[in-house]
Amino acid sequence: MTDLQEAVSFHGHLCPMFYLGVRMGGLALKKLDRARERGVKLHAVVEFANCFGDGIQYVTGATFGKNNLHLADRGKFAASFYDLSSGKNLRLRMKKDIVEKVLEYGRAGRDVKRLPPAEREEETRRLMAMGREMVERLKGLSDEELFEVTDAPGFTPPEGPSLDYVVCPGCGEVTLKEYAEKGLCGSCG
Repeated sequence: MTDLQEAVSFHGHLCPMFYLGVRMGGLALKKLDRARERGVKLHAVVEFANCFGDGIQYVTGATFGKNNLHLADRGKFAASFYDLSSGKNLRLRMKKDIVEKVLEYGRAGRDVKRLPPAEREEETRRLMAMGREMVERLKGLSDEELFEVTDAPGFTPPEGPSLDYVVCPGCGEVTLKEYAEKGLCGSCG
């Protein structure tokens, strides 16, 4: 498995969801019998937008920039992995009891973020210590205790944008043509 300290350096902090993403990404590579992606043949579809996705990105090498890391935000603690070179695929889902435990931590984190800034520092330290303790407990569990493995749903890699552009008449910024045609310029509405 990857060096956890190096992975934490990439993400910025150690928390249970990030750690589980690291473990899930590692298990996916093992089950697909492949190494970390350097090109674009391995695609990962993450079903929840949080620290979990960063762990998967770090370990698998799938990224938004290479258009092989995809977010299908369904609020589920799962991800599907597709190896286009071998045709193998799988979906990994965190087990219910694991999700329940990490959501307790997540709710505590949400509560800390809602505190007035003057009260956050001590609570943040307490929360980070709680997260490290939880990660230590998770380290003692096997992949089978953490995740369920199933076949992944069908998948066709999406095409990237055309890179044809226009100058948005509303804000004057260069905007990809297909976004401008859909009225999706983020600067002017």
